Amino acid sequence: MGIQAGNRRARPAPHGSPPLPHPHRVVIGAGLLVGLAGNMVLRSPAGPGLGMLLFFVALAVAIAAACRGFGRLPSGEAWSWIGAGILLSSVFVFRASHALQTFAFIAASAAFAFPALRAGAPWMRGSGVVDHLEAAAGAAGYAGLGAFRLGAVARTLHVGPGGVPPATSPTAGTWPSDVQGPRPAVLPAVLRGLLLSAPLLFVFGALFVSADRAFAVLVSGLLGTALDEWASHVVVTCVVAWLATGYLTGFLTGTRVRDIVEVRFRRPSLGMVEIGIPLGLVSALFAAFVAVQFRYLFGGAGLVEVTTGLTYAEYAREGFGQLALASALVIPTLLVSDWLLGRPGPRARAIFGSMGALQLLLLFLVIVSAFQRVRAYQDAYGLTEPRFYGVAFLGWLTLVGAWFGVTVLRGRREQFAFPALLSAFVLVIALFAVNPDAWIARANLARSESALVSPTPGSPGFDADYLASLSADAVPTLLDALPHLPSDAQCRLAAHLLERWGNGAASDWRSWNLATARARGRVRAEGSELQRRIGMGGACARTP
Repeated sequence: MGIQAGNRRARPAPHGSPPLPHPHRVVIGAGLLVGLAGNMVLRSPAGPGLGMLLFFVALAVAIAAACRGFGRLPSGEAWSWIGAGILLSSVFVFRASHALQTFAFIAASAAFAFPALRAGAPWMRGSGVVDHLEAAAGAAGYAGLGAFRLGAVARTLHVGPGGVPPATSPTAGTWPSDVQGPRPAVLPAVLRGLLLSAPLLFVFGALFVSADRAFAVLVSGLLGTALDEWASHVVVTCVVAWLATGYLTGFLTGTRVRDIVEVRFRRPSLGMVEIGIPLGLVSALFAAFVAVQFRYLFGGAGLVEVTTGLTYAEYAREGFGQLALASALVIPTLLVSDWLLGRPGPRARAIFGSMGALQLLLLFLVIVSAFQRVRAYQDAYGLTEPRFYGVAFLGWLTLVGAWFGVTVLRGRREQFAFPALLSAFVLVIALFAVNPDAWIARANLARSESALVSPTPGSPGFDADYLASLSADAVPTLLDALPHLPSDAQCRLAAHLLERWGNGAASDWRSWNLATARARGRVRAEGSELQRRIGMGGACARTP
């Protein structure tokens, strides 16, 4: 499926300074510190904010410490991806939209996963889709199970005296202390004993605490805090430390999945007949759908109402998600088809290129239909978060589809995946710059203004509830537009803004967010004016 100049062997990560005497302890210590940092910065009840950025910074520091412990030096490419991950995590500091934060977290996690695939060595240029999926799966797998392999990894990666690699070092496969004489591995044994003790103590302790109030008071007094809170701190610290230690172990050895590598060399190969039949049938289905959509696109609202029995607004509400999903499946389908086709002859390549180009053309027409539905929906109901992100995704998919046609369909599939991946990261950064919630607020405010001039029968009026439900990113836009709204809309929106942003206590530093801080500051500064718009009675009409 890909795609893969990534099959070529990447050169190993270069060695830096000499390794420390007990490098495995550095990894354990780094993982534990990440666990403590995670427990401290990620547990804010107000949600993620500055703490998320600090967590990714702590993970980057742990990577540097672990590599230093083993005398290894990640490549510039690896540090570039780690830096990109930290940059993306800063979205949690500057934007309050939960949807945007989710996309930023996924992108930041992927940025940290990529350099771990080849142990910090450069490999991304010319990589394929399978390489990217393998990096994500390998990092997740090592995060969960990699800590079990730390001892073996330490013995494998330990560098002998003078920086001699393990393959030639006379002390390869030994701990530094083993060179001077055998010594029991006390620390691993102690750690295993503590790990085995923890669940037993937790279970029996919980039973005794619940069975006797006096014992519960004693235990709570000894711990100095509520037992359930203490237990939650321990659990979060241990889980995050375990995941971090596993990830760091994978970063040192590489997270390649051996079975996936074997599949690449044993992949099935199909002929043009087997590939062409499903592609042709799918293209016929797309063509039938597009033919129906052309009638609606050029026939207008009257044809929709006569044919479907729905109003044009109701028609616009339905189907966008299905169209977006169908569009999203086209590129993977064509990639799998190209992968299964292997190395076809010139005739088969020409046939596949023609069928792929037809499928891409139909894909673009389906995307046009989806855009038309969004426009009709926005005219009737206003813009919503799911549709905004759906439109952004379809716009990105259009660019990826065009790039697919330029590369894969012309026999240059090794050039497709890496630029397509970079474009996904650019999309997240562009969304950050655009400020989606502020964009949605402006679009809906503009719609409400036009509705005052030429109202549409059956369309809902100004939706203050939805606008007020947007994140703090939209608050400055709403406050700026407030004086230009009808008095009833001013009243309802001002009430919502005061209720949500005027009286709440400021969150702690872990969840601090610039957009939230600005929203609270402006609402409090304009509190008297907002209260005046609500009216002396403190209430206003709720009808549109």
